[in-house]
Amino acid sequence: VKAVSSNKLLGLFGQELAMPSIGFPYSQKSMDIKDPIVIIVSHSGGTFGPLACSNLLQSFSTSIFTVTSEWDTQIGKQLRSMYSDDLLSSRIFSTDVGVRPAEPCSVSVVATHQLLTNIFEHICVTIISDPQFSHASGSIVTERDLQVLER
Repeated sequence: VKAVSSNKLLGLFGQELAMPSIGFPYSQKSMDIKDPIVIIVSHSGGTFGPLACSNLLQSFSTSIFTVTSEWDTQIGKQLRSMYSDDLLSSRIFSTDVGVRPAEPCSVSVVATHQLLTNIFEHICVTIISDPQFSHASGSIVTERDLQVLER
């Protein structure tokens, strides 16, 4: 799992001449982005960086998901058109907090944290349910870890 800023990613892969950042541990040679599973987090779903990364990463992966405040955002429209017209395959996770133009981001941050935690719990339950999944993923998540997370 790697958390990467959209601006840093665009600096490396989104231009003809790569712009490596000082203190950023990745480069074009060291960062393996062959068919990654990508989760793009953007409250508005229309910010330049995440939207441009969605465009950029479509050439590297078909496993792109987004977490936004609403289902109908720019990045959501882009991913829905990429995959199909089927609503169930839209790959959009919504926090359902809506547009919040004039208040602190605390509600959005809490909603995003809760949604990502729920996704992680689902992945853990799936991995724990079959020892082959644990072996294939290299996961060391246990029932006890899941119980602590669910408190």
